[in-house]
Amino acid sequence: MKKKKNMHVMHCKTTKRISPFNSFGQETSVMCCGIFYIAFILSIFCEAGIDGSGNTDDEFMEAVLGLTGCETAEELNEYEIDRYYELYSMPLQLNYASRSRLLASGLFSAYQVAVLTDYREMAGDILSIEELSALDGFGHDFVSCLKYFISLSSSALPGRSSVPGKHVRNSLTLKSGIRNISDRPEPEGSYSMKYRLSVSDMFEAGISLRSAYGKPHLPPETYSFFAAVYGRKFPGKVVIGDYNLRFGQGLAMWSGFSMGGLASPDAFVRSPSGISPYNSYSGEGAFRGVAADYSKRHFSVSLFAAGLGLRELMEGEEEISRDILYGTSLGWYGMAGQASLTGYAVSAIPCGGDGTGTSVPEEAGSDAFRAAKCSADAKFSFGGTVLFAEAAIDLKDPGFAALAGCRTHISDAHDVAFMARYYPESYLPDYSGAATSGTKCSNEYGVSAAWSHSAGQWIPVSGRTGFGSSEKRFSGTFSVDAACSPGPKYGVDTSSVQVKVQLKESIRLLPYLGVTVRLSERYRSYRQPFRTDVRTDFELEFPGWLFNLRLNLLHCENLSGLSYFETGYKSGNLSLWLRNGVFVVDDWDDRIYAYERDAPGNFNSPAFYGRGYWVALTSGWNAARGFRLYFRGMFQNYFRPVPPETEQRPPKIELKFQLVMDLHDSRKNRAP
Repeated sequence: MKKKKNMHVMHCKTTKRISPFNSFGQETSVMCCGIFYIAFILSIFCEAGIDGSGNTDDEFMEAVLGLTGCETAEELNEYEIDRYYELYSMPLQLNYASRSRLLASGLFSAYQVAVLTDYREMAGDILSIEELSALDGFGHDFVSCLKYFISLSSSALPGRSSVPGKHVRNSLTLKSGIRNISDRPEPEGSYSMKYRLSVSDMFEAGISLRSAYGKPHLPPETYSFFAAVYGRKFPGKVVIGDYNLRFGQGLAMWSGFSMGGLASPDAFVRSPSGISPYNSYSGEGAFRGVAADYSKRHFSVSLFAAGLGLRELMEGEEEISRDILYGTSLGWYGMAGQASLTGYAVSAIPCGGDGTGTSVPEEAGSDAFRAAKCSADAKFSFGGTVLFAEAAIDLKDPGFAALAGCRTHISDAHDVAFMARYYPESYLPDYSGAATSGTKCSNEYGVSAAWSHSAGQWIPVSGRTGFGSSEKRFSGTFSVDAACSPGPKYGVDTSSVQVKVQLKESIRLLPYLGVTVRLSERYRSYRQPFRTDVRTDFELEFPGWLFNLRLNLLHCENLSGLSYFETGYKSGNLSLWLRNGVFVVDDWDDRIYAYERDAPGNFNSPAFYGRGYWVALTSGWNAARGFRLYFRGMFQNYFRPVPPETEQRPPKIELKFQLVMDLHDSRKNRAP
């Protein structure tokens, strides 16, 4: 899994303890918090409003996991959570969006977009979620997850298609955080801001900025921005600023979120979105420049150019890359499949730098290319079976890589998927993001298989209504992945082997009670060979109330454990969540990740290490129409030193505030 380690590890050295709130020290944090408090007071006098969706945070997360193919929230990252929350808060207008807009959303494959646009032309607008689920390539399970991120708003009579009208949607999000570790002289502050504008699903723009804990507050540490124009008579788009590039199965070009594990059949086949705007706080992994695509009937062409050091240059850094990345992708999209050719190169700007800020003379000939790759991919569907493959060639440092696989519906209750991949050591991953058992598409030969199943009668889930509110009594997945690295990798000087086996079983015992058991085993031929992880989750759900219990044991270097109990309440415009947990992890290799509930759009999955406990309170309030407030408070402490340490680790307190304002939304109706 490609994920930054956001672990908040405490230092072993302990100094004199001071009050957690002795001094804020950061004027910007105080100012941001003051804004939140003032807005909170003013909102009391505003007209009270209720979010009509009635959805809980858990339903949102289940939908994201279903669409990404991830088995647990810990497999996701900040950008992916942020992207889906934007779609949740500003749903995609399914009956108005152009083909280019549908693809750029990342919710659909090219085949699904072709089915959807053809259906709209022949039968008119889609007026119900049941009607959408009946389309070829959609189905009940997919639409049950999709419904949280789309709107079926329509201005046409039944059987007719809506004419694009003028509507404006924009929102502003403000965040602030204060964190204090008692052995540090003063608390640390953070803040972030995001603004998003959409006009008639034909124009989008956004800007995000952030300064993290321990970073200077002015100017912001990082920021990202974009502006995108979508055409109808001109079927294409132009994006200026930050954007993602996702083509084929990711073997040559795939930026943003990329799964490393293959725990379920849903994770095997990727749906490339091509060029799509990027509007996350960090800006990491995206490209900054200009990109455009154009479609004609079943064919499309994409062009892109990005300055690899442009982000650092605009943020005032001195040592930057002076290279430019440029490329193109040619694609064919039909009702039965798709195929494309993608190529890109990285060149030094004439009289530019060598990547360290040092001026160098202009290079000549083939040496002017820092990197150059091209790939060919194809994906076809035949009666419920999807075949996919991609092959890529590294033209700069000769290397060839390939992957191929299939996914098939054996029946309504059984899906299976297989994949084989060949990533030799000579193939440099650069901007790749294809499936792996590790972190990079290089130095790995592997095979994977997965099976998902469901059985039993449909059980209505307590507290849920509408389409997708019932679950099969039994459901689960099983996967196995075997990989060999012929060259040195992960600090090992020789070849290595790794095998992963994962099993997940969910049982809906009663409408209000569900149990999920996850078992994963990893074997590798170096260091500590075996790593066993067993996790059981109990979910008790009533109208307005939710109770979660997690029991997690992990053994690698030593035996480690983590457990928490969570109580949640949600009614109308108010939600409250209280979590209490304890962990005993004596070795860093035995660390346990646990996704923490946070304000919408935040990804919080710390690694727990040491011997301690924590308490977290998260709340949300729809204070007024289009006006939402969120708060999170967390206290973490350690009750015993970790051997061979002799001093206890210092406690940590963190407070977060978030304000979301829908400044104007002339048409915002989520699918029923």
